[in-house]
Amino acid sequence: MTLFGLLSVWVLVFGIVHSEMPLESDVDVKNLLQRLVVLEESLEVERQRNDELEKTVNILTRNLEQTKRTFEDKCEALEKQLQNHREERTKISAKNVAEKTQRRRTYKNNWQRKPVVDWWTPLDSSSKSKNRDSDALSIQRRDSTNLKKRLLVQPSQVPPTPVAFYAQRSTNIPENEVTANLVIVFDVVKTNAGNGYHPSTGVFIVPESGIYVFSWSFRNSDNHSHSFQLMVNNNEEGLIYSRTAGSSISTTGVAVLHANKGDDVYIRVSSLRHTGTIYSDVLGRCVFTGWKLA
Repeated sequence: MTLFGLLSVWVLVFGIVHSEMPLESDVDVKNLLQRLVVLEESLEVERQRNDELEKTVNILTRNLEQTKRTFEDKCEALEKQLQNHREERTKISAKNVAEKTQRRRTYKNNWQRKPVVDWWTPLDSSSKSKNRDSDALSIQRRDSTNLKKRLLVQPSQVPPTPVAFYAQRSTNIPENEVTANLVIVFDVVKTNAGNGYHPSTGVFIVPESGIYVFSWSFRNSDNHSHSFQLMVNNNEEGLIYSRTAGSSISTTGVAVLHANKGDDVYIRVSSLRHTGTIYSDVLGRCVFTGWKLA
């Protein structure tokens, strides 16, 4: 029943009560009043349904925006990796050219140092023997020098790029916003070596494959309880549960696991338990951190 229909019934009842039109009995008025009560109850049910639909639409909108930001962050990370790859190839090419030029210069210098033999002057047997001995000694010395150079020159090693992040949440999450599978966004970034963590979505995109350490901490109060999952892509890799009894406590989880390049690592509210506000203030912060171990 719409609001217009409800008002029409009210007008009808008001007209009957205040008019001089005779009624057969009081039963007619009672029936109208009962119908009016039923209509009011129907209207209240419709309002509750509209509120639930509006809440569902808001949740879906937030999830869609978060998915969009995650996709944009992934594209940005891939562009950075492509740019880094191009820069590394340019450096390697320049290094190869420099080494090739140096080899040419060394070969040219060695060639210029060779003794010039006058083929037009006849040599006696003693001179030929001396020249052969001198050439053999020169070749032996040159080979020995080249061997020493090869032994002394160590291959250049590129130092590994560090990967580590540490982020906090700046504000509380009210109870009415805490829903199942809600991804927690840690918006205050303290450390982000390797640029893998994205504060707009709360997702850490793994820049390099390897063994990683992850840790996450949350604070509860006022008889509230929550479960928080460590997710890698769509798989749960860690879970902590926190429940308070008239006090305030912080709970921390730690996980050591292998992650592949491009994996999404994030913290979300478990669907098993989520009651009350999630606190993050001056008395204790919600924290998400991780670093590459090997």
